[in-house]
Amino acid sequence: MAIKYSFSLSLLVIQIVLSLLFSSHHFAKADNELSSLVTPTCNHTEFPDVCISTLESDPRSSTAGLTNLSRIALEIAVTKANETKADAFKLFNNATSDESRETRLACYEYGFNSSVYQFEESLQYFDEQNYTESSRIVDIFNGGLDYCIDVGVVELTASITFLKKFTTVVKQILDLLF
Repeated sequence: MAIKYSFSLSLLVIQIVLSLLFSSHHFAKADNELSSLVTPTCNHTEFPDVCISTLESDPRSSTAGLTNLSRIALEIAVTKANETKADAFKLFNNATSDESRETRLACYEYGFNSSVYQFEESLQYFDEQNYTESSRIVDIFNGGLDYCIDVGVVELTASITFLKKFTTVVKQILDLLF
């Protein structure tokens, strides 16, 4: 009798394992189909490599449709803008000369302090489905990013260059919504 049960148990285990393998394959395929929206969307932008790597770093992107992907991109851009604003403030606080202090203050005040607040408002317009206004604000913010570089705050060049590229991408993705 033990042999009969052992044989039946072995068949049952094999069925369970095969079932799990096939269902895992099915779910993996479904995940890949959903995540494939990132690459095609990013391929419509000026900086697809920046777009893909940045959006794929957020796990929500793998299951997002175009509208949610746009919202995620906008949120990431606002977060990066706030991080760069904080870096600009730290540079101002750590200035060792009056000249660098004035330059860094100008960068912080005119390059980020007021513009990041306005940039954050683009999320409200997005949530109201006013994608045109949200896109317009992103474009204005992007246009003002060069100010810190123009006044000579070279320590922010890499952050601003990334932010400029990514906000360009965000605007282009938002423009796909209308």
